[in-house]
Amino acid sequence: MEKDIGNGELQALEEKAGIPECNTKTKASPAFEEVLDAIGSRGKFQTRLNIVFVCFASCFDLMSVNMFYLAMQTPDHWCYVPGRELSNLSVAEWKNLTIPREGASFSKCLMYNQSDVTDSGGSREPVKCQHGWEYDDTWFSLTVTSQMNWVCDNRQAVNDVLSYSQVIGVGLGLLFGYIGDIWIAQHLDTQVELTLAADRYGRRPQQLLCLSAHVVSRVLVVLAPHVLPLFILAVSLVSAAAGPLTESVLSVGLELTDIKHRTAVNRYGCCSMAVGMMLAGLVPWALPNWNYSLSFAALSCFILFFFFSWFPESPRWLACRGREQEALAVLRRIAATNGSTVPPFALQVIQTVGKSKTDRRGFLGIFSSWNVFRNTVILIVARSVHLLTMYSPVIAVSRLSANPFLGIVAQGAAKFTAYYLVNYFGARFGRRWPGVASALLAAMACVLIFCLLTVHVAGAGIVMATMLMQFSTIGNLGMVNLQSIEVHPTCLRQIATSVEWAVAAVAMSSLPYLALMDDKRLPFAILAALNLVVAFSVSFLPESALQRLPETLRDGAVFGRGQRYWSWKPKPTPEYAKG
Repeated sequence: MEKDIGNGELQALEEKAGIPECNTKTKASPAFEEVLDAIGSRGKFQTRLNIVFVCFASCFDLMSVNMFYLAMQTPDHWCYVPGRELSNLSVAEWKNLTIPREGASFSKCLMYNQSDVTDSGGSREPVKCQHGWEYDDTWFSLTVTSQMNWVCDNRQAVNDVLSYSQVIGVGLGLLFGYIGDIWIAQHLDTQVELTLAADRYGRRPQQLLCLSAHVVSRVLVVLAPHVLPLFILAVSLVSAAAGPLTESVLSVGLELTDIKHRTAVNRYGCCSMAVGMMLAGLVPWALPNWNYSLSFAALSCFILFFFFSWFPESPRWLACRGREQEALAVLRRIAATNGSTVPPFALQVIQTVGKSKTDRRGFLGIFSSWNVFRNTVILIVARSVHLLTMYSPVIAVSRLSANPFLGIVAQGAAKFTAYYLVNYFGARFGRRWPGVASALLAAMACVLIFCLLTVHVAGAGIVMATMLMQFSTIGNLGMVNLQSIEVHPTCLRQIATSVEWAVAAVAMSSLPYLALMDDKRLPFAILAALNLVVAFSVSFLPESALQRLPETLRDGAVFGRGQRYWSWKPKPTPEYAKG
């Protein structure tokens, strides 16, 4: 039975939740934050959700993504010329006799037309490899490239796989994200049945689908590298699922905690992703055969299915869909796990959110107001540039670092530190200015790498500069992930996020062409300019620290209104406190 909340009870809840005095003067109606405060926003339910999914799922997600980029590395190679096994010559001596030089190094795609070591005449002419290739196994015993011989005339296959998988992943990513917040054709009478079916989906099925995509993808890429279309499709599954997977766990994790703890939950997820990148370097280092390392990634994601019953549907999303009893059931489940009870005003909050039926516009909700549209465009630009900046040194790691595995581990360590620090500053000084500072630092790091490559500094210098680049890039990406969840209303949160990841995936299709340019300096000059654009753009996002999460499109349209541009201390606004 619905029960009105008294002024005394409301004031006590506001004081407990840390809402300023201005809220009581406006007689703000209770919101989900007050419900969570009553049932426990940091209890046993949230603890196991954060450990298994916000931490481990995020970790395995990034580990799987980065492992594949290492699996696509092209080791040093040269033409295989038969006959060395019948001689006492070393590999270097045999290459001197059979492989022509191109400058200071041996040719990768040419051999002499005479392999007789006794022929010391000058009649030998370089020809293309006739018997396949040999590969340097110093770091990799087997990669996709060496297994499939995607080198020389076939080297375009590597770019095709990385590029086409991103493009295909765009459509799949929209589908995965849309499932998390789906409604379609509600206003069309002829499609009522389809609407009812679509309305059954949510973030829990999205998480299930993304985990399944990871497992299926990694199994297929191991089994089917010889079938290029199937291989590309398998790779695109993770390209599509990686972003929605982390966003769905962070969305649910942030929606089920209190205002002051949201930064901490984001820090757990971000730091876990950094650990995942470090594992992406350590596991292939121990398992240098790509078949084994990607099988390990599939097994890691598969283990999460045993704990999937702990992943709830978002009660906020259920309320926005008008599924009041299901939302109430989830709240009761959380309360029972935390040893508390659901407050009597919970149904009032659920019904208030559920009244916004006109908000169910799907992707069109992004265009519902200038504020929502502007914020989405800024976040799209930021995500695209951050992903390009983050993965460019991963793909080019064998060109920038002597030990590719150590290079990945170092980048992951830089990410961990960056995630921790940027969330710390984000809690103290808000979201905008730490994001701006991170983007500016990323631009400076790119300029530093450009200068080091210009003066031909390699080894430790490049590794340290790359760590700085990853440190700053990841710091900004951590804030963007948090801002995307906080500035978008609940009814649009996963849809907007899926659009951001989809457009970023289109930008990522240019990654192999950017990272593998003939001039190794040029990518960093381009990335420096792009990061300057991001630093300017994200400064116009609204400050979302210590704000209630917007529930409706109307909330999204006014979110951040009245904030001063040069403000740097996060403060709850009276306008938004009205609810």
